[in-house]
Amino acid sequence: MPRGRRESHWLVIRRCLAIIRRAQRGPATRAELMQAVLHEVGTDAYGEETDEEARQIRLEKDLERIRDRLLVDLYFDRKEGRYIIRDLWTPLLDLPDEDLETIAWLEETFGPESPQHDEVREFLDRIRFYLPMERRLAIERCRTALAVDLRQRDEDEISEAVWEGLTRALVERRRVEFLYRSPQQEDGEPRRHVVDPYERYFDTARGHYYLRGWCHYTEGPPGRYPQHRYFDYRLGRISDLRLLPNKLPPTRPSGPRYEVTYELAPKVARLGITRHRWIEIESVEWREDGGAVVRGWTESLFWAVQALLHYGPNCRVL
Repeated sequence: MPRGRRESHWLVIRRCLAIIRRAQRGPATRAELMQAVLHEVGTDAYGEETDEEARQIRLEKDLERIRDRLLVDLYFDRKEGRYIIRDLWTPLLDLPDEDLETIAWLEETFGPESPQHDEVREFLDRIRFYLPMERRLAIERCRTALAVDLRQRDEDEISEAVWEGLTRALVERRRVEFLYRSPQQEDGEPRRHVVDPYERYFDTARGHYYLRGWCHYTEGPPGRYPQHRYFDYRLGRISDLRLLPNKLPPTRPSGPRYEVTYELAPKVARLGITRHRWIEIESVEWREDGGAVVRGWTESLFWAVQALLHYGPNCRVL
């Protein structure tokens, strides 16, 4: 394509779509975006191979078009050295109503103890991210209908304002702040938490709804404390929830990991090792007597301990 010749609008659109599709696959370098275009659209999509400067200029213009015309926030993360889709003003996906109902059913019933729960949640989060706002709301309406029975089973009184505010925050992917009462606070005073909400779920073992979120910091009588870790908040202990303007990052932050090693007695291990929501199992060493030593990691020591306590005397933490 000689320099100075006006490009076909359709060629430009095809290039932009190829870039977006590559970014949807995961973070990509500038070279990987270029390669995706050349692979999908053709080796001459950006002009002659020998004119690298002109090709780079056209690629930069396509990135501007994606941001300014298609309203897709394709952002260069300097720390990672890659482009990511940070936010959308133009939805990139829509689905039939029955598919939205299926997503709602999966989110509501695929509990924390289910195999590969985190991977399934991340997959569903990606689908939600590309949907129009009204379709995300449709999923929440379906979930609310499914959750009616579970809310009745929760002995806590969950404020309607908290439930609705949290629903909106999850749909709009926005940060929240709220007051939280914890039995760990001896003074009985609620603390203010600033949190990125990621998942609302019902814990059937404990009979309560929880919010899993990334806590930035807490505030109380002793002052402000940075947290930078995940907490699982019991909804019945949340009050005065307020949405903040901050949008959630495109990917969930990784919390600190703690090694977990425990030994199971033969009577609970011989039929197989139960996988827990809070413990990622990496290896199992079987003993001659049918017992097992399990090694893995957790992001929450508290919930890992709670999970292992269910074994009673048949489990020993090493």
